Amino acid sequence: MFTTIVRAAGAAAIALAAYQATAEEYPEVSLRMAHPLPETWPAVQWDKWWAEEVERRSGGKIQIEMFWSGQLGGLLEIKNLVSSGAVDLGVFAQAVHASEMPMTSVAAGLLNRVSADAATAQKLAGEVYAADATRAELDALNLHPIKWTVTSPYRLTCNKQINRMSDLEGLRVRAVGGAYVPIWMEAYGMVPTRVQAPEIREGLQRGTLDCNFGPIEWVPFFSLQSVAPYVSDINTGTFTTFQIYAPADRWNSWPENVRSLMTEVAQEAMAKDLEWLEGAEAEAYAAVAEAGGQMIELADMEAFIAKSPDMISVWEERMTEAGMGDAIAGIVPLQREAAQSFAQ
Repeated sequence: MFTTIVRAAGAAAIALAAYQATAEEYPEVSLRMAHPLPETWPAVQWDKWWAEEVERRSGGKIQIEMFWSGQLGGLLEIKNLVSSGAVDLGVFAQAVHASEMPMTSVAAGLLNRVSADAATAQKLAGEVYAADATRAELDALNLHPIKWTVTSPYRLTCNKQINRMSDLEGLRVRAVGGAYVPIWMEAYGMVPTRVQAPEIREGLQRGTLDCNFGPIEWVPFFSLQSVAPYVSDINTGTFTTFQIYAPADRWNSWPENVRSLMTEVAQEAMAKDLEWLEGAEAEAYAAVAEAGGQMIELADMEAFIAKSPDMISVWEERMTEAGMGDAIAGIVPLQREAAQSFAQ
C-alpha cells in the first residue's frame, strides 16, 4: 500500500510539473501592428524593440509584424482599427482624438506646463490610464494601453530670437495637441498654426511659420537647425506622444502569461526610452550649435511664468461644464502633483 501511495504521489507530482510547464508555454500567434510613423521617427525604435523582445522572450511563439508609415491606416484611422478589432495592435496619438477620449488624452500633450520632464510625464500617463474614470472611458472604446512614448520638453525652435516675452506676440507657431495648446499660446499673443509634420521645415524656411513647437530631438530629424537656429529656453512641458493599444476584448482573451510578458517588456521599453532621451537631447543641441544656432534665454522668465494660464483649471472647468466634473475628480490631483515638477 505504501508503494502504491508513493507511486500515486509521484504521478501527481509529475502531472503537476507537466501542468506548470504547460501553463508557462505561450500560444503560437501572429499579430499585426499598425504604426502611422516611419521606422526612422525619433523614439519609435522602442516600439520596434518591444515587438521584437516579446517575440524573443516567447521563444518565437508570439510574432508581431510591424506595418510602418500608415500601411494599414493613417494617424486618424488607427484608433478605430484597433477599437473594432481590425488590427491586433495599433499605435496612435490619443491627443488627436481628444473629443472622444477626454480623460485618456489629458496625459498626451493637451495641457502645457504640467510635466516639466519626461520621467514625470511618463509616470503621470500611467497614473491617468489607471484611474477608474479613464479605465471606464477606455473600456467603452474597447481599448487597452500597453506602452506610451514620451519626449523631452517641448520648446519653441524659431527662425528669430525670442529674447523677451513680448517677442512672442504675433508669432505663427505650430500648434499640436488638441484644443488646449492654442489657449496657452494665445495667452502670450502667439498665433497657433496648424501645420503637418512634413511641412514644418518648409514653413519655417518660407516664413509662413515662425516657430516649431516640439521636442529638441525632432530638430535634427526634420533638419530644422538650418532654418530655425534659435531654441528658446522656455519649458512648455513634456508630453506623451504615441501609444501602443490593443483591442480590450482581445487583450482580455489572451492568456495571463502573454499579457504579463507584453506589460513587462513595455515597462522596460519605456525605461530605455527615458535613457535614450538624454543622449538624443545632447546630440540635437550639438547639431543646433554646429549649424550656428544657439539657445536663447528669456530675459523676463519670471513674468512669463506668472502669466502662464493654469491649464489644469481650464481643463477642469471645461470638463465640469460637459458634465464630467465628478469623473475627473481623481485625475486632477494627479495633474497637480505632476505640476510640482516645475517648482523643483
